[in-house]
Amino acid sequence: MKIYLSPRTVGTSGGGLKGNLQYLDRLIQNELDKSNFQSSFNELWLSLACPAMYVVPGIVGMEVTFSKYYQTFPYSRMNRKFKTIDITLKAPEFSEHFQKEEQINYTDKFEIAAEYKNISEPELAKILIDKYFEALQIIKSKLKKEDVFDFDIFENILTTIKKKITLEFLIQTSKEENINSQKAQIESSKTKRQERISKNLISDTLIRDIRLSFAYKLPRALFYLNRYADIVLRQLIHNDFKCPHYHHLYVSIADTKEEALKRAIIVEDWFTYGIAVLQEQTLLKADHSEQQQLVLTAIKDGLLDIAEIDKLDKEKILKAINEAREIGVLSEIIFKAKENNKIAFAISTKTILGQNEEEIYFTIIDKETNKTARWKFGQENIFLIAGWFGAINVTNKKITIKPRANMDLVLEGKQKIIELDVEKELADLTKIDQNSR
Repeated sequence: MKIYLSPRTVGTSGGGLKGNLQYLDRLIQNELDKSNFQSSFNELWLSLACPAMYVVPGIVGMEVTFSKYYQTFPYSRMNRKFKTIDITLKAPEFSEHFQKEEQINYTDKFEIAAEYKNISEPELAKILIDKYFEALQIIKSKLKKEDVFDFDIFENILTTIKKKITLEFLIQTSKEENINSQKAQIESSKTKRQERISKNLISDTLIRDIRLSFAYKLPRALFYLNRYADIVLRQLIHNDFKCPHYHHLYVSIADTKEEALKRAIIVEDWFTYGIAVLQEQTLLKADHSEQQQLVLTAIKDGLLDIAEIDKLDKEKILKAINEAREIGVLSEIIFKAKENNKIAFAISTKTILGQNEEEIYFTIIDKETNKTARWKFGQENIFLIAGWFGAINVTNKKITIKPRANMDLVLEGKQKIIELDVEKELADLTKIDQNSR
């Protein structure tokens, strides 16, 4: 049975433990594997839910909803069909562990109870072991006669590890498991890449997405560079670029090839990874123009890496990269558009250099007269735009823009449903495009 451990708080989930606790769950897994532990379940997912110490821009208010869910924990589900166990426990002791270092970077911050502050790593390690014991008790209470689960073995492993816990033990364990984990990840990536090379795949699936995965933390002022991935994607879609069964292409960007390979873990058949080397210091020390070219080159290298392995169309990739270079990451691009026989409407965005926001523009065109109204709607955090402008409906008289589901708290204080009177907007002299008069 494989065990999976992840944090859960406002607006985020996934990841793992930090510092010298990073590989503690891996140690438990290794001991289970060596012990001949038996279970009729293949996976145990344990989520540690903790109060937030901050929320990122765009989701302010979601902490209220999360708090209501938090009070309902523990949550548990035994899925015998898929042989999985899902358990979520309250774990306020881990708030600082997961979020204290990053809290300083955000405006919307929250305090946690004094009893959950300044908990040492050895203490946290023992608390984690107790969380596993708590999870085992929940499993015990839900087990059926036909289920198999070696509680004695699992509990003995937890007890043995708990007795060994000291800071020195955690440091040594972290070092050893880190080395083993990195070696295993690199070898796994290399093996899967070699398997892909040997296959004769048919490219029959239109690309849908390109995403960049940096091994280092990208400053918020440089988030706009991710926009190059969207521009390249649009060009590839326009050029009918197809892949073999997958449709999401991720580019793993790191200081070295080995570091990029460690992160290029493919666990589903709908996405794949390419690798690219771009050293963090090289990127950070470059001026804005150089930074843009460095990231675009990394995207090119990552996509060509995928193309080389899976025998994709390199010419289309190079063409898309060149087109993206000409368009530029700071240019205004169409975010979403909709039209009928008479009226066309578009939402376009333009990156603000050095900021984590984009300017938003609305454009209405009467296709019969070519009369055009265009104006700046405002500017917003780049992560909020996709949720705010979720669906567009266009009629000859009215344009309606609705957000995606569950955006009420995120959009608090904003106009959630936007309705535009076509005739009124086209008659507004401050919005009429001069070339359409």
